[in-house]
Amino acid sequence: MMNPSLPMAEPWQSENIPAVQSISSPLRVDLLHKIILWMVGTYLILNVGFEMVRLPPVGPGVPVGELVLGLCLCLMSTRVLLPLMAREVWVLPILVWWGLSLIRALVDAKSAGIWALRDASQAIESLYLIVGFWFASNEANLRYFFRWIRRLLILGAGYGLLYPLSDRLQSYSPQVSGIGTGATPLLFSVADSPAIMLWCAAWLLIDRPRGARLARDVLAGVLIAAAVAFGQSRSTYLEVLMLGLVLFLLKRKAAAKWGFTLVLGGLIIWGISISGLNLKGREGRQISLEFVAHHFESISGTGGGELQEAAAAGVPLRIGWWKHIFSQLESSPGKLVFGLGYGMPLTTFVGRTAVTREPHNSYMSVIGRLGLAGILMWALMQISLYRALWRSLRLCRRMQWTVDQVNLLLLLMFGMITLVQAVGEAAMEVPFYAIPYYFFFGVTLRYGKHLRMAEERELRALQEQHEREDENFNDGFADAEPA
Repeated sequence: MMNPSLPMAEPWQSENIPAVQSISSPLRVDLLHKIILWMVGTYLILNVGFEMVRLPPVGPGVPVGELVLGLCLCLMSTRVLLPLMAREVWVLPILVWWGLSLIRALVDAKSAGIWALRDASQAIESLYLIVGFWFASNEANLRYFFRWIRRLLILGAGYGLLYPLSDRLQSYSPQVSGIGTGATPLLFSVADSPAIMLWCAAWLLIDRPRGARLARDVLAGVLIAAAVAFGQSRSTYLEVLMLGLVLFLLKRKAAAKWGFTLVLGGLIIWGISISGLNLKGREGRQISLEFVAHHFESISGTGGGELQEAAAAGVPLRIGWWKHIFSQLESSPGKLVFGLGYGMPLTTFVGRTAVTREPHNSYMSVIGRLGLAGILMWALMQISLYRALWRSLRLCRRMQWTVDQVNLLLLLMFGMITLVQAVGEAAMEVPFYAIPYYFFFGVTLRYGKHLRMAEERELRALQEQHEREDENFNDGFADAEPA
């Protein structure tokens, strides 16, 4: 039986959707697709620094992500794409989410100005779902994308390993300033590098060519240790557990390897702590297993030691922000259903350079901005996207398409990392999480369409083969009958 994996999918070319009818040169379209990937990759690698880059570079300029999004929306035909997308996913909650959030942002912009659009960043950047769906319109782009994402993981993991030198390297970096914030180094901010390193570690365990498996196991352990030790983030600990759970449910052998790499990572952290090396993490504390244990304990609002108690104190602070949001929503039925809107901070906390506008929980941000109607549509949108991904994964397992399973698992891993990060941080409100998250899901939806076409093609070929065998058998039987 032939394997209808991506390299054999020439018939997909008939499903191409041109950017616009006037563009006849494939070079221009290919260049635009590469620009999209470079932009997504730069957000993932440079994160906070690249988030500040905009045109014009001072004042309320337009961020790079929104500029590329606007260009794509001008070139592609949403009238063609949306009906095709509707065949792959339950599109109604997505359309309602876009309607609620974008209309509210435009209305609030009349009074709050640029801050309303800034607070509606997730709503705007969720349109990358269409861009990803358009990008994956042909087999060549899909092959390029999955080759690119593996290279990105290697680059991102290597960049994250520079964390011990990041403070020194930032002094050589150009500085960029956001709206209402101080100067930020463009390079070596490494805010989400621990997440990229965990993502890369998971990839090393599920995509395993022969001859390099032991090296991949060791490298995965090093990346996990570096992410936990240098990141010193409670979200990182939860991401480690979530990735292990996903592997346990979907790829048991890789889950066993994940457990092994956790032990290896723990040994590496222990070795660093007793080596006498003066290595400190994001929280400014010496790397040790004791710190990790106490810091993990602080998730519940308790902790041992001065720094752990300070970290634990952040839990009731955030809960206080969330209670304040609910008290505002309950002040009127309209606010409860449709939210407080965009343009005002959801907290009164003043950080080092600016007011903290989001309550460090993307789910609470959606509730606060758009109320019960918004969170309902947002939740249904997420459910429909993950349901579509799960359907494609089941298809690949049924057809025994190993490479395609790995590709989908890679995208699922990033999605789960983002959802976990959104529990304790404003992940969906920053472009270096929101843009890749929705772009990857757009690719996933179109990928699923191609996989089902390949399944139909293989089943049809198998049926035709059986029919030919039956005909040959009947002809042979007829020739054998006596005259």
